[in-house]
Formats: sequence, C-alpha cells, structure tokens
Amino acid sequence: MISLLIMDVSGSTKATQDLSKEIKWLEKEISGWLSHQEKSYVNYRMGDELFIISSKPHYTLFIAFYAKLLWRENSFPLKCSFHTIDEKFPETDPEEWTDAGIKETRIALDNVKKSAIQDFAGVDIDCSIDVALMYVTDILNNLTGLQREVLLMKMSNMTQKEIASSLNKSHSTISAHFQKSRGRQLEVILNFLESCYKDEVDLTELQNKVIQSFRKSGDR
Repeated sequence: MISLLIMDVSGSTKATQDLSKEIKWLEKEISGWLSHQEKSYVNYRMGDELFIISSKPHYTLFIAFYAKLLWRENSFPLKCSFHTIDEKFPETDPEEWTDAGIKETRIALDNVKKSAIQDFAGVDIDCSIDVALMYVTDILNNLTGLQREVLLMKMSNMTQKEIASSLNKSHSTISAHFQKSRGRQLEVILNFLESCYKDEVDLTELQNKVIQSFRKSGDR
C-alpha cells in the first residue's frame, strides 16, 4: 500500500514571488521527511501545487498535517487532499501515472477547495477524522505569526524558558501566546490521529525529521 497527497495554494495567482519561495522551501523539507523511504516522490507543479507519493500507507495524512502547521501564509490557504491505495509504487514516471487513486484524490481536492471551513480532504476517511481535521483547519488558519512561531518551538520540544530566551520575550508572554494558539488542543488531535493508524504505520522517523523543520522554520 502507498499513500498520495496533492496540496494546492488557494488564490496564489494574486500572490508575490515570496509565495513561490515558501512552496519551494516546503517541497525541500517534505523531500527530507521522506528521504528514509526506499521510494518516494515530491514535485512542485505549475499552478502552485505539490504532488507527493509515499511508499507507506496513511503517511501523507501526517505530511499534510505538518505541512499545514508550517505554512504561514494565512491569506493563501494550503488545501490538502490525501489517499491511501492498495497499489505498489509506480514503476513509471509518477507524473504520467494514471491510477484511479490519483483521480479520486484530485476530486477530493477540488471539493475541499470550495470549502471555507475545511482545508483537508481524505478519500474514504472516517467521519471522526474529518471533523478533527476541520478543527485543525480552524486552529491553524487563525494563528498569528508569533503564535505559530511559539507553537512550532513548543512542538519541537523546547521549554517555555528556552522559547522565551530565543524570542526575547517574557515567560508569561510565551505562555499566553501558546494558550492562544490552542496548542494543547492541537496536540490532543494529533494524538488521536496517530492512535487511528498506530497499527498500520510507524511515524517515528517522520516526527524526528519534522522537529528539525520546526526548529529551522524561522530562518527561511
């Protein structure tokens, strides 16, 4: 089994060149997240779209989650459609691959692009997962720049004291911004999503690499 992901930036035709740099940075990070897999594919397509194939089932759900967490362009939402299919990794050029799973992922993406309250679409996912991801959408799309920065640092296992020192802010200020970011709720949702697939995929390697992306995200 493999998993697919298509991510599209809404309204990107109105954006500056800085948006393209953000997508290229994300493409590079995701490629690093998948580098331990025997086979994977990440491509930045025309139209400000990323196409990703992982050789592991359900992996792309979590790639979408972490990519959305890193995405700081709230004016141009990152829409994500993922799908796990019972197929082998394509032997041909992935851009020429015509499996039905790609069409299903594309249809799901087209539908979620019309939504004002949901930025994630999973083909044939449980309703509880869909609702959880709707809440993730609300949290991430309403973060301020500082709240996102604090949240990423906290999720990279930095202490509040270390975060305060790094950002030159007081401990109470960091605590307040983490609370406003709804970081604790986000962690509960992530734990729930992981529990849904714990018997099907090991996310340890991905999470270790994502932490490195979190720690250097402010330098891009």
